[in-house]
Amino acid sequence: MSVRGPLGLTAGIAWDLHRASRAGPPGITARQTARLHRLLADARATSPYYRDRLVGVDGSDLSRVTPSTKPELMADFDRWIADPAITWEAIQEFVSDPHRVGEPFLGRYAVWTSSGTTGTPGVFVHDAEAQAVYQALVARLYGSVVSWQLIGRRLRGRRRTAAVFVTGGHFAGAAGIARAQREHPRLAAGARLFSALAPLPQLVTDLNEFSPSMLAGYPSVLDLLAAEQTADRLRLRPALLLAGGERLAPAARRRMEAAFGCPVRDSYGASEFPGMAYDCGHGWLHLHADWLVFEAVDAELRPVPPGELSDTVLLTNLANRVQPLIRYDLGDRVLFSPDRCECGSPLPALRVEGRTNDTLTFPAVDGGTAQILPLALVTVVEETPGVRRCQIIQTAPATLLLRLETEQDTEPSRLEAVWEAVVERLRGYLRQHRVADPTVNRAAESPQPDPRSGKVRQVCTALPASEASAG
Repeated sequence: MSVRGPLGLTAGIAWDLHRASRAGPPGITARQTARLHRLLADARATSPYYRDRLVGVDGSDLSRVTPSTKPELMADFDRWIADPAITWEAIQEFVSDPHRVGEPFLGRYAVWTSSGTTGTPGVFVHDAEAQAVYQALVARLYGSVVSWQLIGRRLRGRRRTAAVFVTGGHFAGAAGIARAQREHPRLAAGARLFSALAPLPQLVTDLNEFSPSMLAGYPSVLDLLAAEQTADRLRLRPALLLAGGERLAPAARRRMEAAFGCPVRDSYGASEFPGMAYDCGHGWLHLHADWLVFEAVDAELRPVPPGELSDTVLLTNLANRVQPLIRYDLGDRVLFSPDRCECGSPLPALRVEGRTNDTLTFPAVDGGTAQILPLALVTVVEETPGVRRCQIIQTAPATLLLRLETEQDTEPSRLEAVWEAVVERLRGYLRQHRVADPTVNRAAESPQPDPRSGKVRQVCTALPASEASAG
């Protein structure tokens, strides 16, 4: 580990990213291989979980490493983690306190929780080098979209950045901004976090007052804001829109570009590794292959060739030593391009199908409609004590069917109280967002996987397309 400070470490990594890009695919592959050797050696030495997994694995031959899933790793958290000072009990105490969002755990680690969109919420710890890598990769993203015209529009907009993400927990977006504001207040002074859980009219009012020159958020949020911009309720003049956290559909991108009159760039990341790939503007995402390994595989975890859509993808994070991720089943479906992208980047090009949830439309109290983001609904439900995961299905214009899986240690006598709390929280949230007479029905069964993909789709509508769009 370097003894340089955080900014110096980030600058050094950023310079290496530049050199890697200039060296082309051979330079990127060489760095990937060297970092993989180091990761495997460190994991054997410091993680009891991976010490067992790596028995018989020679060199950097990942094909002999049994893939891991989020439930497996979370169940064996204390053996997985490389620093014995980090325990599941201590981490749970830390993440249960919303006042500590953005605070470094044990004075040096970033801790982010996933929203549970794959069915199992996770807790991910990142060391100083990993954090420096993630920050440096942002510079590579900006380098793909910055132009003199963009710089001019940013300066005219007083360099304000608005980020619209889920708040109220240790989620990567919220925690990252909070930490930047804590550690570098002057650098982060122009950034402000807005809650994706806020009622849409309030969010529009707050964004109009802030008047950002750059807007970042989930694609589903940005798509809703594009509709508000088109209707002239939102009146922003951003120089750039940055989407992330969900799949950006081509039609949604076109709506955003038309509404805001500026470029839209996508990014692909997760709590396990933020900013894994960036959008070059030519229809592809470019994978930071010098700092991670991405294996597109079929349902039997066999490699699939470029040009073929995978069933899932296995992630190996080459930056993080404190909580190694080696052949981690990320759950997304990806397609690698068989050809080099026309933008000229030496980095592998891919498209991500991801996991698709529906934005739900309900009848509103004023006679119009209210659109509710899927991630907001999942967060409301899964932040209820005792809930492990959920599935929400719209079965009528103002009716939801709720499937729950509770924590294993929940006493049978408490199950009714958990259900009542979830239903009340969900109905209260819908009423807060102007939904007229919302109904939440309890399902007897737990969340059910899609019969074709085998994955749990957490929020979806069972209404015909005409009803779903009309509310």
